[in-house]
Amino acid sequence: MTPPLLRSGGLLSRVRIALLLAGLTVPCMAMADGAQARETLQERLDFSEASLHWVDRIRDTFTPPQWLPEGERFVYGSRTEPLGETWVLVDAQRRTQQPLLDAESLRSQLTQVFGRPVPLPVAMRFTLTADAKAIVFAVQGRTFSLGLSDKRLVAFEPTHPSALSLVPGNILSPDGGAVAVQRDTGFAVVDAKGATRLERTGTEDAPWRLPEAAWSPQGRYVAVWHDDMRGMHRIPLVDYGSALEKVTWAPYSKVGTPLMRSELHFVTVEMGQVTPAPGDSTERYDWFAGWRPDGGEALVLQLSRDGKRLDLVAVEPATGKRRRVLREERKDTFVGALDFAAGGWAQQVKPLPDNQHFLWMSERDGWRHVYLYDYSGRLVRQVTRGAFPVHAVVGVSPKSDACFVLASAEPGAPYDRLVYRAAIPGGALKRLSPEPGMHRPVLSPSTRYFVDGHSTREQPRVWDVTSTEGRPSFRYAKADTSALAELHYTPPEGITVKAADGVTPLYGVLYKPWNFDAKKRYPVIDVIYAGPFTTMVPWGYVGSYESRIAHSLAQLGFVAMVLDGRGTPGRSKAFQDVNYGRVGQTEIPDHVAALKQAAASRPYMDLERVGIHGHSWGGYFALRGMLTAPEFFKAGYAGAPGALTEEAIINEPNMGLLSENPEGYAAGSNEALADKLQGALKLMHGTSDVNASLSTTMRMAQALVRANKHFDLLLMPGEGHSPEGRYYQDDVRRFFLRELGEPR
Repeated sequence: MTPPLLRSGGLLSRVRIALLLAGLTVPCMAMADGAQARETLQERLDFSEASLHWVDRIRDTFTPPQWLPEGERFVYGSRTEPLGETWVLVDAQRRTQQPLLDAESLRSQLTQVFGRPVPLPVAMRFTLTADAKAIVFAVQGRTFSLGLSDKRLVAFEPTHPSALSLVPGNILSPDGGAVAVQRDTGFAVVDAKGATRLERTGTEDAPWRLPEAAWSPQGRYVAVWHDDMRGMHRIPLVDYGSALEKVTWAPYSKVGTPLMRSELHFVTVEMGQVTPAPGDSTERYDWFAGWRPDGGEALVLQLSRDGKRLDLVAVEPATGKRRRVLREERKDTFVGALDFAAGGWAQQVKPLPDNQHFLWMSERDGWRHVYLYDYSGRLVRQVTRGAFPVHAVVGVSPKSDACFVLASAEPGAPYDRLVYRAAIPGGALKRLSPEPGMHRPVLSPSTRYFVDGHSTREQPRVWDVTSTEGRPSFRYAKADTSALAELHYTPPEGITVKAADGVTPLYGVLYKPWNFDAKKRYPVIDVIYAGPFTTMVPWGYVGSYESRIAHSLAQLGFVAMVLDGRGTPGRSKAFQDVNYGRVGQTEIPDHVAALKQAAASRPYMDLERVGIHGHSWGGYFALRGMLTAPEFFKAGYAGAPGALTEEAIINEPNMGLLSENPEGYAAGSNEALADKLQGALKLMHGTSDVNASLSTTMRMAQALVRANKHFDLLLMPGEGHSPEGRYYQDDVRRFFLRELGEPR
């Protein structure tokens, strides 16, 4: 039955006749009034597409709140009733909130400026002025300030530092008097009058790059990277838009090929001087981790190519002189991998206000925990301990006597992320989040309060102000999910199963059709990612994109599973190390075992009709499922699949270097297993993909042809790693409807 949202009514149309002639079965189902009607395939595809984007129907505040330096107050952007679309000032101590301007007045003032009504963006970035007396935001290319007290809306010139600071990649100085500006392949420092104090230009092969914490605390120095890509491998991107093809070449570090090299420089703003801080010639990955509070040294993280060694290096900005503070090293596994490179590095080191110590994250005891060091590299003590991971230090008290962490420390809830207070001298954690789920805290400068946006799989996000000193919390906003009723959205069912080893507990979810009938038998789709650097099972209300794909596929008449198997992060080091050096060997057995256990108590799951679908790393594993469990998976769709020989940072830290682990790389090759294919297989790749290069699919296709195995291939000219529009997703939907069929 088509949901009311998309029901068209009417008799057999030309579209339905065309579908029948094309061999696509269109099911006949009983309507509420007992009449028989046939649904069009297009209506079902449309509803699946709408279900993929169910999150867009939620009205919530997506912009992080900003605390004022003093007074325990913060500003957030409201998008829900009763305050409507405006900015709101919240007083944590008084437990009050007041719009800076009511929504109608804000719209009215903007209409006067533009001469027409202007809608506000869903997620509008804003910042505070240097004196914290106003917020600064941009609408349709124009920048404004809005006073916290006088409520005045003032337009800024495009060259004003506050206006420039809203451009992604630009960084405002601590006093608000200058801004470091990213200009294509170069950078500049612009003062309050819009004048360029210093500028450097780069090239496509040697660009300049500003890190997030570029300014020193006192605003004297600006850190900037100078990258060198000249030695890197290049992949061809062919433009087929005309009869005369055009080829461009994109730098891409494949396994075993040279990495990009980065050299740190420091700009002394007053003198206009640029000082290099050269390192050695060792291949590695570098991140700028910030500054000591007095600005005397900058902090840099250096990860070895194989991910087994992580150094903390301190650099004097005036001279470029370096010294190694700390080394974290493992001989039999990695210290950092893609999850570290994709953002984990930002949680690695946290300077304390005393300027003498810093907090360091390490898994040396088998779990990710916090350690206290001084700047000589001496370990003072382990701050947190226990059989649970700490994911991030989210704040440090002004007296350096306590830190606030996001951790999964509750028994029976290994993926919940709650806020805790940890005494730096040591001791047990104190739980500060009263409710379960996924929490996103933002601490006040005093650390007496924090804003806590949190949700569970069943509960939409709510926003609380929580005291770290035991005062009662209060709720100032919550997401509006009323529009989801039209899509009949219900959260997925959680499952707990045992891994293929028969011992390790694994967690996943099952998505079902909106009109699920337990008396029927549903074909099953395993929506897989399984990369060793991220998790996909939703624990908050929204969840991952893969979970949304699973939900949208389920609305076509499937039961879809999302699982986090062994080898994924977020639990113990041993759990993630299961597939170290042998990616591709443990993941599919876990997924097969999970589906069999789930179906054992759910007779509506038809394991004679199981498909597997994934994109990117999930594309690799969709292929892996079809080739290593060909009797189990009857159909597979692999989108933009990767391979173990592709990007270095994705593979080498989890596999070791190719020269040191050739057997592991060979065992994880899908091409070598092409002759094992039995079921229906389709591959998709964008020809301009610079994440997973097109050559992975071309080599896989070549191997399948040589093995005389038939398959389908969709090439999307000019598309990148995530094709735009719905053509690709509709192709996935049509494929599984054709190959797995309907509920019975």
